[in-house]
Amino acid sequence: MLTKEEIEKFHRDGYLRGGTVVPDEVVEVLRSEVLRVIDNRNEPGFQPVLLHNMAGEDAPVWQIVNIWEASEPFRDLIHNKKICEEMAQLTGASQLRIWHDQIQYKPATTGGVNMWHQDAPLWPILAPMTEVTAWVALDDVDEENGCMSMVPGSHLWGDHMNYLATFKKFEDMPSEFEGKPVEVRLCPVKKGEVHFHHALTWHGSNANRSGRPRRAIAIHFMTENTRYVASGNHVMKEFVEVADGEIMRGEHFPLVYSA
Repeated sequence: MLTKEEIEKFHRDGYLRGGTVVPDEVVEVLRSEVLRVIDNRNEPGFQPVLLHNMAGEDAPVWQIVNIWEASEPFRDLIHNKKICEEMAQLTGASQLRIWHDQIQYKPATTGGVNMWHQDAPLWPILAPMTEVTAWVALDDVDEENGCMSMVPGSHLWGDHMNYLATFKKFEDMPSEFEGKPVEVRLCPVKKGEVHFHHALTWHGSNANRSGRPRRAIAIHFMTENTRYVASGNHVMKEFVEVADGEIMRGEHFPLVYSA
């Protein structure tokens, strides 16, 4: 469980490095499952919602949405008791559902950049913008192989995704924004550890130029207060079973925690 100080730090900074949530032997299984699902992407059978290279061929970033629907070990992971209990502490939720999960795999030496962004504005079928992500490293992730960087406190500034989208390079982050100082902090994470971040926190990750792969899964959680916005669009929209304005729930948005 998280301490009072850790919870306060999350609410102040918009992110928090947690502890180990997956033992080494399970990490090995999850690593192999990532590669298996990618290799079998054209085969019949259970498949994730989305599987593609979201960057160029010269700098690939493999994205898999809802790998839990194609892999039993990842289905177990989204129910991880420690992750779910700590997520409930951070959000104050009495119930938690999975919005979706997301693998982002940057191969050794060639893995591409994930530019600066906020998560919530990319999810326009959800409201309010209060989702929190548990990002679980499947490799030791550091500056060399493309760890995330965060801007502390930026989750308190609102939706500025259109501004972040104007950046041409990862290094374009200014020293201040609307009179507020901007600090970029690297967020290294060891394999098996979890890193939490708010859906409005400014974040991104640099390229992987190391000789090591960079594999991780982001598990995006929503609370009992998350509602469906029918006017928005998203790859998960076709799986929504509720009406506009209703609480998000359904087969593809499993309940993983109830107080």
